[in-house]
Amino acid sequence: MKDEEVLEILEEAARRLSIKLDYDDLIKGEVNTEGGMFLLKGEKRILIHRGLSTKDRIDVLSRVLSDVDTEEIHLPPAVRKRLDKARTPAAGNPPIE
Repeated sequence: MKDEEVLEILEEAARRLSIKLDYDDLIKGEVNTEGGMFLLKGEKRILIHRGLSTKDRIDVLSRVLSDVDTEEIHLPPAVRKRLDKARTPAAGNPPIE
């Protein structure tokens, strides 16, 4: 599966989960982040740095969506596996509680 296709599937998954997704310039001044999810007035939102490569956008979206219940939406097995991998803590690092 090509990176562009994976990114499109992840972006569509966010929409189907009612999570607003935007890209903006997040690496400037005192702000220095690739992106993440936050709540604004009770609405879940994902904001990702627009300057990231497609692969890095996929990594950020995978990490963010791995913490969201996606069982109610269809995702191709390769994408679901990517989310599971993003959810798994790195070897030797205990999960954050």
